[in-house]
Amino acid sequence: MRMLKTVGLVLCFMLACSACSSGSGAVAQVVAYFTTGYELPQTRSAESLATYMSSEHEEYDLDGWFFFGSLEDEVSGEPAAFIISMQRIAQEYGGLVWQTVPAIVAYNDSALGRYAFGGTFTLDVFPLVEVSRDPWLVEINSLDQLTPIMSMGLVSGTMGQPGALYLLTADLPDSLGGRLAAEVLLYDRLGVVNQGYGTASFFPQFITPYQRFWIEDSYEGSVGRYLEATGDTMAGQGSFYYSLPLLDVWEFVVWRDGEVQSYGTSGTMWMDDIVQSYGSVARDVLIGQATWQFFSIMLPDEDAAMMVIEIESADGLLPVAKLFDESGERTQNSALSAAYSWGIDEIAVEAVPSAGIWTSPVTGQRYVQEHRISLDSEERSADLSVRMVREDQEIMIDLTSVGGGTTIKYEGLATVTGTLDGRPVKGTAIVELQPYGYQ
Repeated sequence: MRMLKTVGLVLCFMLACSACSSGSGAVAQVVAYFTTGYELPQTRSAESLATYMSSEHEEYDLDGWFFFGSLEDEVSGEPAAFIISMQRIAQEYGGLVWQTVPAIVAYNDSALGRYAFGGTFTLDVFPLVEVSRDPWLVEINSLDQLTPIMSMGLVSGTMGQPGALYLLTADLPDSLGGRLAAEVLLYDRLGVVNQGYGTASFFPQFITPYQRFWIEDSYEGSVGRYLEATGDTMAGQGSFYYSLPLLDVWEFVVWRDGEVQSYGTSGTMWMDDIVQSYGSVARDVLIGQATWQFFSIMLPDEDAAMMVIEIESADGLLPVAKLFDESGERTQNSALSAAYSWGIDEIAVEAVPSAGIWTSPVTGQRYVQEHRISLDSEERSADLSVRMVREDQEIMIDLTSVGGGTTIKYEGLATVTGTLDGRPVKGTAIVELQPYGYQ
């Protein structure tokens, strides 16, 4: 079984971009765009959104499901990072379009001190990949074993709705020469949220200099107000991006080599559902020229979650910060809109080198261990410290032997402390720090 290129959990477009840079390119003619109408199938009702989230979308270049978060050990109380994801990417080789599937499972606790991870890079064909819609179930299989190497699926309730139960499983060889297995049962508190704008949750991944001028000059730094006022579709500049940002871990067990590594009944996880295609402008701006910092922040005591991202591309820096809780409005398809979205000039993400810098002995990359996030507007404010729970949370995969490149990501679990609107808060986050040139 071949190790796969690790996925970028929120900005998964970078994996496709990396494939483009190694000889394959975006092939779909359909691209994501901003709209306030209801012409797209996921916009019309809760049922249509559930169907959309349960399906592959081969009309686009890629789509995928990404779960990540913390598992808290019953005995020690220590948290572990857990990741399980699958995406489909349309890639062109020799004039033919191939639907490929990278999938990964990764686990990192204090006993291991680093990631044990495994996965596959395969074609999207039966029986290697099975996707069922009602109820939603994704299975990634191998010819080397009878049971799936990983699965994710809906156990009860409706896909994307509060109260739904999801089960994640894994059983596969890992990067440390052992075997990693897991079962994780999740309960959804908030249901699906719109990470983007408009009826279809369009999420821009870059803005042009022209758009930046008008956003800052006439719309107080608000991308959302600019889109609503101008109707700019930003076609090909982003993704359709939905999340389940507050999933309670009800039960979990993790095994290595047949022995229980950890078990418990607590933890918090997050799921992203992303659909994306690329135009020529996006490829020019993003491929090999982008880096980012991503913070998926879960605040279970507040029944809230936050997403904070800084994307740096050839067109400059694009920061995004949104707060999700039950005070947000629900759209026609029942997705929860952000309770608050900060303007691009109201977001500051600052590395805190004095808190510690870890240098990878494998790649030589240096990673700051703490970041301070300051969000300040007339209506809402947040001042948060995000501290990594352990140093070695880097994943490096070399695909040069199969015609790819080397992917390096620092992607791991952090604690969150600070204030939201002046009130003390605490929680956890998954942090992704992308070194330049290695996406």
